[in-house]
Amino acid sequence: MSYEGYSQFLCAKGHYWTEDCLCTGFELKDNKCRLCDTPAVWENMVDVTNGSYDDREGHETERIDGYIELKIKKQDCCRECKQIIETTYEIPKRKKRK
Repeated sequence: MSYEGYSQFLCAKGHYWTEDCLCTGFELKDNKCRLCDTPAVWENMVDVTNGSYDDREGHETERIDGYIELKIKKQDCCRECKQIIETTYEIPKRKKRK
């Protein structure tokens, strides 16, 4: 059996990045934000082994991979060209286990 996927990460400041599942434990052990060097405080594994969406008719928009759409907290734009230069996201609350 094989596994294909990646992990979504957020640092305490809300910066987002992803890492492919092929990264070794050593590489992820000290997983820090590339923008501010702050350690990750949130992680979500996305399993794309069997695709990202349900391929049955009428279900094509239902995600099956575990991806979490993050809410934007703030976007800073360049005053000159209005291009987005930094985006921060809200850190999702953990779901309670039943």
